[in-house]
Amino acid sequence: MPLGEMETNCYVLGNSETKEAYVFDPGAEPEAVLRLLQQEGLEFSGIILTHGHFDHILAVDELVAEVGPQLPIYAGEEEKEVFQNGNYNLCSMVGQTSLFMPNHFLKDGDILEICGTKVKCLHTPGHTCGGMSYYIADKSWLIAGDTLFQGSIGRTDFPTGSYQVLADSIKKKIYTLPDYTIIFPGHGPSTTVGEEKVCNMFVHL
Repeated sequence: MPLGEMETNCYVLGNSETKEAYVFDPGAEPEAVLRLLQQEGLEFSGIILTHGHFDHILAVDELVAEVGPQLPIYAGEEEKEVFQNGNYNLCSMVGQTSLFMPNHFLKDGDILEICGTKVKCLHTPGHTCGGMSYYIADKSWLIAGDTLFQGSIGRTDFPTGSYQVLADSIKKKIYTLPDYTIIFPGHGPSTTVGEEKVCNMFVHL
């Protein structure tokens, strides 16, 4: 569901049997996240972040205050400096602050076993230095954050960004996945690996 002025896509991975639910990029509307979980009868089990930009993280402080400091928050290990620096995470640009720090840091290739499935963590820098994408093989899903959009890519002119690094991430980590993999981006509609390999004018093989 898109949240906040930037319409950042928030995704929820849930399990109807165990009732656990993990929220990817809760955006800037904590009330909407909590309301959805309540409506679905799911228990808030953790937050997983693709990167540290303000439009993906501003809800985290309030969610932690609501759920408690024990709430697991996952992010890429290389993204630490982005979370620590208001200029890097762009909070200062919009007159906001973010006080939390993830309490679980992930490396490329790590596997999260959650909600009855396995989530493979892919380090996909370029939009930010520690950006992560999350691949759920048994569902053929990729939660890509701002790395890759339908017909476009994430901006690379922000601090720690690099077009060449982003292009390498997409070619080596995303375009190597099966063509039928559904990409769920940080903004805009979903797409597939196969479609982007053919149609994306910013990064093509």
